Amino acid sequence: MIVRDRLPLKRIWPQAWKRLLVLLVFDCTVAVVYSVLDHRWISLNGLPVAPLASALTIFLAFRTNAAYGRWWEARQLWGQLVNTSRALAKQFLTMLDDEDEDPGRVPLRNSLVLHQITFAHALRCHLRKQAALPEIRTLLGEEATEELSACKNLPAAIVLRMGSLLRQARNEGMIDSYRWTAIDENLTMLTNIQGACERIKNTPLPRQFDYLPSILLDAFCWLLPLGIVEDLGLMTPIASVLVSFTFIAADLMSREISNPFDNTIHDTPMTALSRTIELNLREQMEEIDRERGWNYKQRRPRAITEVLPVDGFVF
Repeated sequence: MIVRDRLPLKRIWPQAWKRLLVLLVFDCTVAVVYSVLDHRWISLNGLPVAPLASALTIFLAFRTNAAYGRWWEARQLWGQLVNTSRALAKQFLTMLDDEDEDPGRVPLRNSLVLHQITFAHALRCHLRKQAALPEIRTLLGEEATEELSACKNLPAAIVLRMGSLLRQARNEGMIDSYRWTAIDENLTMLTNIQGACERIKNTPLPRQFDYLPSILLDAFCWLLPLGIVEDLGLMTPIASVLVSFTFIAADLMSREISNPFDNTIHDTPMTALSRTIELNLREQMEEIDRERGWNYKQRRPRAITEVLPVDGFVF
């Protein structure tokens, strides 16, 4: 996701320069044929350029609003995941009663928190179609990785595994029915968040939102120099390319944000958010362990660092 105050032109130019170059050649040809070769028939002075531009703007605005709605919903879902993860960690660390904990092993409450951290990373990899097993192996170890490797939907499998651990805690008398119900509601929330993210990922914008604006944009860019050449003459290429670039840039940006889980600079910053979840939840574990006189940092599976913006972007 872009975190700068402005969008660098170099981020748009690589995707637009080929179309603009072709249009520039066509615009120059029209200007030379009309002004130098004196072929006045090429001019379409009666062409309603302004109404065409207005109609194209309306179509692009509809698609941009729809694309931004998808992007913003994705960001809200991951914000909800951050809040739910913190709530679950608090419940795991404060609601599970285990008086016979062995300082030599990871307590069950901490194991549940590690599963919650793993869920955030696994969901990110699941949505971006990346391999999640390395993350799982680092956080949960080889045994859990082998158990989960046969599952196609790893985030859902991790939630199910968390439910199994909670059932174990209930059978051992570490949690009563009321607290079980409270925690189970948040586990269900994780499932709902994952389902909503998969809905956005697997359901593209309707083809009408993509096809019709593209056709209108191409038609407008090719007709524009014919409609303004009589008034601008040899200056037609400059004006035509500038106007075309405005509409092409709007078209490209609406396409980019319509897929918020594609691991581009315009998508939801899931890497940064999952790292934030990991940092917050590990800090909560360490606070509980310090109260009990343990040093959990010595058993930490890996060192965690902050995710900082790189070149004005976070992922």
